[in-house]
This record gives sequence, structure tokens and C-alpha cells, in this order.
Amino acid sequence: MILIMKYKISGIIRNTVVFLLLSGIIFPISSFAQEDTTYQKQTFLQRLDSIKNWKLDHGRSTFTPYVAPSYSPEMKFMLSAGGLFTFKLKPESPVLSRSSIPFSVAYSTNGSLQVSIKANIYGKDDKLRISGEYWIKDMPDNYWGVGYANAVERTKSPDTTGYHRDWQQFKFSIAYRIFPNFYLGINYDRNKTTATDVNEFMAMDEDFVKFGPDIKNSGFGAVFRYDSRDFPENAYKGVYIDLSGTAYGKHGSTNHIFQGVQLDYRQYQQIVREASTLAWQIKARSSTGDVPWTEMSMIGTPFDLRGYIWGQYRDNNMMFLLTEYRYMFGRKTPRSRGQMYGPFGFVVWVGAGSVAPKFDQMKNWLPNGGVGLRFEIQERMNVRIDYGIGRESSAFYISFNEAF
Repeated sequence: MILIMKYKISGIIRNTVVFLLLSGIIFPISSFAQEDTTYQKQTFLQRLDSIKNWKLDHGRSTFTPYVAPSYSPEMKFMLSAGGLFTFKLKPESPVLSRSSIPFSVAYSTNGSLQVSIKANIYGKDDKLRISGEYWIKDMPDNYWGVGYANAVERTKSPDTTGYHRDWQQFKFSIAYRIFPNFYLGINYDRNKTTATDVNEFMAMDEDFVKFGPDIKNSGFGAVFRYDSRDFPENAYKGVYIDLSGTAYGKHGSTNHIFQGVQLDYRQYQQIVREASTLAWQIKARSSTGDVPWTEMSMIGTPFDLRGYIWGQYRDNNMMFLLTEYRYMFGRKTPRSRGQMYGPFGFVVWVGAGSVAPKFDQMKNWLPNGGVGLRFEIQERMNVRIDYGIGRESSAFYISFNEAF
């Protein structure tokens, strides 16, 4: 069960009043006609929506905390706590999206600690976009080796794949709009991995022997982006294309020179009504050069093929395809802006992905599918609860905003 709490006591009181109103408890038995009672409820709810919309429209900062359990194959059962902080850098701008900073801290039953912060900041009437992520993972982990064959043939156990990973990553991109919907910018990535308690198979692995247990990388690159989405955090329609390249080298703490190029294509199509969306994504990444085992292209994260173990499938190249249907349940009375969808919804998705030394060698495709629940905590911003199923694995995720 997920517990969503409003940050202010007034918010709790307001929600309690709404519940009582909907339950009919506050309204005494009287001679009023049913139509009058319905009208009173509708008017009251619309006023509450108007107050909330006024706060959002005027760029007032809003914070929603949460505490929730979750599960993943690599971290087992977790208890996480965090929140979603949103704001506007220019409150009076009608074209500027709300900036968002979701964050969480999680501790699991196998002793894993995870800290994640993601930020999407919009400025200068949406001409400037800054995205950033910061991750910490201190956890028992598994390493199968590089390539599809190792991922499926090596048995997962403490003696064959187990080790302890201490990982940190900080990355960001800054993009500026040069034409309508077209952005050009730079990116930066800095990460560090320390492997301890290494099993004997990993200690003999050729990629591990070559690069060792302590790896530090630092890379700069360029970003070219097309974005016509109506709302970046939860699009109902539009297209997103992001092409980025990052060069890692001796300007950082590593002696290894390599490159990573990534293409991310997403499209969203509204179906029948608002909040009923068909979304699909095609994403590919290629890493070339003297690539460490930690920086290989991977699939199976909470943001792509949900349900696989993060890091089991890795190679120089990866590609996946996903199709997801998103639906928010309707409501009987419209919001103050006329929207007819409520705070609850669901998603279903199917997809497949593969890793290989070269793209033309991708012949082993991993199936993926799943279902999820959505709960809107701020307008067009949801808590997502996903259960994904892969080949001989599954996972349960709780986080903010959509996977893509």
C-alpha cells in the first residue's frame, strides 16, 4: 500500500471535507431536491479545483511527500521515502511548464541503499531546458559478464555472479531552443564504480581483469532534440526525438577513451478523449572504443524493459521498442477547467529489446510486458506503480512520472 500525504494540514482537512461531501455525511436530511444537492457538490468541487489551479497557474511551489514499499530483482523488498517538488521559474509565463524535482531514498531487505534525484527545469519561456540526475547505489549486486550468452548461461548466485557495488553518478544536459520545437545543447556525465567481494568467476572475467574493480569516467557531449509534446512530464500528444553523443577520456579520472551515442524516439497519440493515450518508444545506444564493463549499453532498467534485472544484459549496443496504453478514469462532474478525468488510472505495455556487439547481430530479443496503476498528485503528474514481467524475471516499481 502506498501512503500519499499532503504537505500541509490544510490539505488533509480539505481532502477530508471532500470525502465527507462525496459520502453525503455533511449534508443533513432535508427537503432539498436531489438536483440541488448534486449542484452544491459540483460547485464545491469546482471551487476546490479552481483554488488548486490558481496555485499551479501562478507558479507557486508545491511539495508532495510519500512513503512506499517496492520490489526489484536486484534490491529485493524496499521501503522508500521521498517527494515531488514542482515550481515555475517565471510564474507569470503561460507557456512555461512547471519544473519538477522528484527524489527518493530507499533501503532494502538485502542491505541496499539507493538515493535518486531527477530534475527537469524549464526557463526563459521554455527556450532553456535543464535536465539532471544524481544516483547513489551501495548494494549487493550481480555481474554476468558482457554479451547475451553470458547473461542467459551463467547461473545467478553469490559464487558465480555476486559482488558488492558502490556506484555514484551525476549527469546533466542543457539545451536551448534554436527553432520552434528544436533544441541544441551539451551534456556531461561523471560516474564512479567500486567493486568489492568479487566472486572467482568475475575475478577471471576478461573485461573485469582489463578494467579492474575501480572505474571512474567523465564525459562531455552534444545534444540535438526535437520536442513537440504538449506536456513533457506526461504527454498526451506530440513527438520527442533526442540524439546525443558523449565522449569519455583523459579529461576525467579514467585512462580509457570511449564514446556513447544514443537515439531516443517517442511519440504520443491521444485516443478518444483526454487522458487516454497510446505512447510508443524506440531507443538505441551504441558504445565504441575502450569501453569499461560498467559503461556497456544495458537494458532492463525501471525506465525501459521493466521486469528485468538492471545490468544482466549488457553489450556494446542495445535497442528496445515499447508500446504503452495509458488511461485515466473519468469522473461524473467536470473540473473547473472542464476536464473529465479523475485522479486514478492504469497503463499496460508490451515491448522487446536486445543487446549485441553490433546492431546487425541482434537476433536474441527479450520479451517484456506489464501493467501499472497511476495516481495523480499534481496536475498531469502521477505516482506510478508498475509490475513488469520479463523472461524468467519480474519486478515491482514505485516512482514519480512516467517511464518515458
